[in-house]
Amino acid sequence: MNDTNIISITDIIENKVRKQKELEGYEYQLEDLRRKKFWIEKEIQMAEFIIAAVQSEITPQQFVKALIEAELKKE
Repeated sequence: MNDTNIISITDIIENKVRKQKELEGYEYQLEDLRRKKFWIEKEIQMAEFIIAAVQSEITPQQFVKALIEAELKKE
């Protein structure tokens, strides 16, 4: 083997390691965005229930029951 082949392989390995670290960073960011999305969806759902409760003047017990049913439907 000559020196240019060794350098080329070394460059490829270094590039691979850099790309793996870059991918790990993106995976962390993606998980963080998924968590944020989950909580924003919950806030929107809560706002929708509150609006519906006010519009139809449901009791607190009916409101809690509707929240539980909606959560069970999502699973």
